[in-house]
Amino acid sequence: MSAPHGCDDQKGVLVASTERRIRAAAMRLFTARGGTQLTMSELANEAQVARGTLYRNIGSIEQLFDTVLAEMCAELLERVSATFTEDDDAVTRVATGLRMLVRYGHQDPAVGRFIVRFTLTEEALRSVLTGPPMHDLRAGFAKGRYNIDESMIMSAASLLVGATVSALSMVLEGHQTWREAGSRAAELVLRALGIDAAEAHEIATADLRALHPGSHR
Repeated sequence: MSAPHGCDDQKGVLVASTERRIRAAAMRLFTARGGTQLTMSELANEAQVARGTLYRNIGSIEQLFDTVLAEMCAELLERVSATFTEDDDAVTRVATGLRMLVRYGHQDPAVGRFIVRFTLTEEALRSVLTGPPMHDLRAGFAKGRYNIDESMIMSAASLLVGATVSALSMVLEGHQTWREAGSRAAELVLRALGIDAAEAHEIATADLRALHPGSHR
């Protein structure tokens, strides 16, 4: 005899809740350890679940790290990209994307610390910061918006990544507010690209739209 449909729904909610708790705990431990150097027992204790529950939900610590990283990338892309429209100028998108990522990390410090810890070493997360922005950088070059040689585009992308991580680190360490850090980093990047100082300041300090709520959490 099959279980009532309502029971299946409740079971599904419980499983999803357990998976989220495991992944949140894993994110904290990965960030604290700087990688996957942890045991199932440590993860079970951090997530407050039985070891058997872990083995049913994850294949290995390494696979869990890949899953956490992939989901992080998906949510970052969703929440930041969903705020843009086709009419947004490429230069504005570069600056606004940086500022929104800094705000995102401020609002969810666990995510912010994960970004700071792994952005410069993990290809999947690095692609979040260089993928969509790279499209906007190229679009800006195509429209003659930047006053640097197009051969420098990879260096520009690296500058954008570094500025984002540095700004977020300043926020998490309590040295600046997310507004200050995000705006100053965005203005610096735009001026480095050759945008006029007054325009760069205006773009980097404009009001931000509400961050898209996302659907992964």
